[in-house]
Amino acid sequence: MPRSEIDAKYRALVDEVEATMSDPGGAAVLARNLQDLPELLAGLDRKTPEIGPIEVLVDRGGRLVGQNAAAEQRLGLMLGDRLQDIAMSPQAAQRFIVNRDKGAVPLLVADPAGGTILLFGQQPADADSPMLLTEVQRGIDAAIRARLSDAAGLAASERQLLKGLMQGKSVQGIARELGRTEGTVRQQLKSIMAKMGVNSQQQLISSAYALTLMYRQTGSVPAETSPRLQGATLHNGRHGVVARHDFGLPDGVPVLFFHGALFGITAVPGMIAAAQTLGLRLIAPERPGYGHTVLGDHQDPVALAVQQAVDLLDALCLSKVVVLAHDIGTRFAARLALDAPDRVAAVIAAPATPPMQTWSQTADMPTRHRVNAWASQHLPGLMDKIVALGLSQIARAGVEEIPRLVFDGCDFDQAILRQDGAAAVLQEAFELAWAQRGAGFRADMRLTNENWHDEAGCINVPFLCLHGEESRTVSRNAVEDLARTLPKGRFRLVEAAGHSLPVSHPALILRAALAAANAAGLERDEFGFRDHS
Repeated sequence: MPRSEIDAKYRALVDEVEATMSDPGGAAVLARNLQDLPELLAGLDRKTPEIGPIEVLVDRGGRLVGQNAAAEQRLGLMLGDRLQDIAMSPQAAQRFIVNRDKGAVPLLVADPAGGTILLFGQQPADADSPMLLTEVQRGIDAAIRARLSDAAGLAASERQLLKGLMQGKSVQGIARELGRTEGTVRQQLKSIMAKMGVNSQQQLISSAYALTLMYRQTGSVPAETSPRLQGATLHNGRHGVVARHDFGLPDGVPVLFFHGALFGITAVPGMIAAAQTLGLRLIAPERPGYGHTVLGDHQDPVALAVQQAVDLLDALCLSKVVVLAHDIGTRFAARLALDAPDRVAAVIAAPATPPMQTWSQTADMPTRHRVNAWASQHLPGLMDKIVALGLSQIARAGVEEIPRLVFDGCDFDQAILRQDGAAAVLQEAFELAWAQRGAGFRADMRLTNENWHDEAGCINVPFLCLHGEESRTVSRNAVEDLARTLPKGRFRLVEAAGHSLPVSHPALILRAALAAANAAGLERDEFGFRDHS
């Protein structure tokens, strides 16, 4: 079944769920009307075939005389077409053809999807034989990219731009992702070219790849098997490898941070600066199924995350911390507070994601979000497929799809996530989730609609539940009920905020963490962090 048809059937399926779930016999009606469900689910399981890198054969005049399936599908060229038809400029194609007898020569060509493709051609022993052009796969090791950027003296914003260019993205697309104007990005591009001593974008990318290949061949920079997020440190502990992010002051008041599904870790505007100003040290592990922290088959992500968190605290010699949680991170913070209450001074859930219990509890949420909650509770397998489909759509269309897909019916949050600066948050969050093809994100969607109400009643540490006044994604009724259930729970409504609270109010959240630390006797003085509890 074509992917477009699967998408259409998925939308029809969600409409079917919405139309029947208010009916007492809705589940039975839904089951009778979903004749296409087995085929739909099979289609969702079907992976897009890996077609591999492009390979083309060209003659001395630059005409296409052979190509593999990847080239035919991605370039849309016919045999006999010329390189000039796909090169970024006719001059570049001509230089390639004329200079090809000098060995390996790079050629940058246009991708019909809007990006660029880098091809390398090697002169055959027989000068009359066709030349084989092979695609250089995009994406280079973070360590190599950092070395290259350091050598050229690139600023942080210029590094982001170079990374995007080397991934084949257009200037327009990079501007959208980074929340910058196209004019600003083009000025930064000129600055990069000046620093690297090149005169065109094609030369810039070719030079960058040439240096990358040199670094790899000489072994002067260790290669990594996958890219790291900025600031990540790998910790090989008793419960597997965990990637950890640290920011703030090294000797500050310790805050353990369980990230949510949507807001990343280090890209939230103002978070790092606020942590430094307030004297906090934020320790943020990548949760199981995200980034480098593997979630194995049949593993409980909550139990594993708690074990890894305790292991990290032991390794860092931290006896007690404030725990900060974004959205579904609430579930992980609650379990840590239950299993290791002596290690948790307090929990700040910002925003809180409470246990889901009854249909009436979601009455103040938009219908589509009630659909998701209902489907998660009654058709968890189907909901997992829906989430997987949404992630695949973001991977194809870009992170600009996230506000619409995740916050359908929530105008306030959509507006926040379309502001300048939010694009970096969305990009980091998606990279974190997509590193394991959404394993952690999909597990989170199941956890979001899990009922852990009874467990909450046994958590005996201070627990502040923050909730945005404009939030429609999570029920205020449910958050207030959670605060009442927690023995030391408190509810606080934040004005002019939605579920995107971490993006709009990072300093407020960290001030709440600092206040909780002070109340618990965790203080920072001129000698650094002290536990006075």
